[in-house]
Amino acid sequence: MPAEKLIARLKELLQFNKELYHMALEKTDLLKKDNAEALRSLLQKEQTVVRSIQKAEAERIRMAAEFLGREHNLTLSECINQAKGTEKEKLSELLEEFIEVMDKLKTANQLNQQLSQQALQFVSMTLDMLLPSEQSPNYSRPDQPIESEPKRRSLFDFKA
Repeated sequence: MPAEKLIARLKELLQFNKELYHMALEKTDLLKKDNAEALRSLLQKEQTVVRSIQKAEAERIRMAAEFLGREHNLTLSECINQAKGTEKEKLSELLEEFIEVMDKLKTANQLNQQLSQQALQFVSMTLDMLLPSEQSPNYSRPDQPIESEPKRRSLFDFKA
């Protein structure tokens, strides 16, 4: 089987990954702007693209197995090793593009993860400041163990 179908599927897969990278950049901006509603919408779109990537990857695996004539070690590098002439060049170019896009995507996702963690830390700190902890009494019985973690009190006194 010539690699033409495989190359077409790889180009489609690369395009999906580029789209995912652009979404990651947009997500970074939304995290910086603290726009939760737009972020939620973007995450839904991102899930759609991820599902498309999964389907395209399954198809790529099937095509690579057909191209290589085996069911194991179906990597792009193996396809490059078996390809000839212009197909080999096209596959090599696609590999380089994949490496570049994946590196950028990894970096963007790491930044987004850090921004998300900082936002969660801020929310946690704000809640800790708003929800007072129960004060331990000045005196306690010596035979009672001391609680290591103070209990949180609610903002509302329901006993009143």
